[in-house]
Amino acid sequence: MYILGFESSCDETAVALIERGEQNRVIDEQIKSQISLHAKYGGIVPEIASRNHYEIIDHLTAQALQNSGLTIRDIGLIALTRGPGLIGSLLVGLSFAKGLAFTNDIPIAGVDHIAAHIESAFIENPDIEYPLIALVVSGGHTTLFYQKSKFETEIIAKTRDDAVGEVMDKIAKFFGLGYPGGPIIDNMYPLGDPSRFKFTTPRMSDGSNDFSFSGYKTAVIRHPEIKDVQTDQQVFKDLVSSFLHSVVNYLLDKTRAAVEEKKVKSLILSGGVSRNTLLRETFAEAFSGPGSGIRLYIPSPRFCTDNAAMTAWLGYEKYRAFPRHDFFDPYLNVYSRALFKKKRVPKVR
Repeated sequence: MYILGFESSCDETAVALIERGEQNRVIDEQIKSQISLHAKYGGIVPEIASRNHYEIIDHLTAQALQNSGLTIRDIGLIALTRGPGLIGSLLVGLSFAKGLAFTNDIPIAGVDHIAAHIESAFIENPDIEYPLIALVVSGGHTTLFYQKSKFETEIIAKTRDDAVGEVMDKIAKFFGLGYPGGPIIDNMYPLGDPSRFKFTTPRMSDGSNDFSFSGYKTAVIRHPEIKDVQTDQQVFKDLVSSFLHSVVNYLLDKTRAAVEEKKVKSLILSGGVSRNTLLRETFAEAFSGPGSGIRLYIPSPRFCTDNAAMTAWLGYEKYRAFPRHDFFDPYLNVYSRALFKKKRVPKVR
């Protein structure tokens, strides 16, 4: 089966064509980044994001089909991100995908964006064993999940305030380092001394397992030793390195505790921030070798950030498990006529 996937939850417009069934592969993916459009604002401007999705999504779809040698009549399923995300951006992808589905009598499946980030690890590792723990770290989300099976998911911990990537963006914006902050801080880490400054590990007053990162942001911005310090000075580089070192160890400690409590077979680290070099290396070292008792899976960098391949991959799994189910909230009123027809509803192998 050929699946056409769409991702438009934030500031990347992505269209992917994948094949599932007898073969499992990503055939083609087209991604249009909006970093240059939002950089001068130091963050995402929702109105600009949705307008750019609107202007480019049809061109990316045509390019993906052309590159693959397929036509819309070859597509057996359309999958798209239904949320969470920026409502204007999501509606562009929703409307475009819904139009294609209605016009061509193709089944349509909407999937959760965070669940798709977990699924991204399966693109290159189809034999990941359950139960598993998944840590999704991105600009908008920092969440620990326990999955007994693909569609049995429990949230163990989530951020109470800022997400990891959001904190990095805000720190970079405050000091005029540029946007996005994640790659900038990643590149700065080896230039500083990660042991110079100490940060207090956040703990919830109600005893919850949830994360909190806003305190890290405040501590970096208001640290007394960097008052009137230039960003190219060593003390500032040391502070940034110490900040990242502390955050990564905070994530590691919370994840290790969840792994030990749930006694899982696999661990997935995914989301845009999982491209961070220190984070990948720290988790790989902590969960490597036969002594760890767990297998760690981190998607390739191309599948860490927002992409449509992961959306299509999960869309296929949902359609295979629930072929007659409507994957959208009722208020969106999204139904493909093909879901209720025998005509052109492809057999899933």
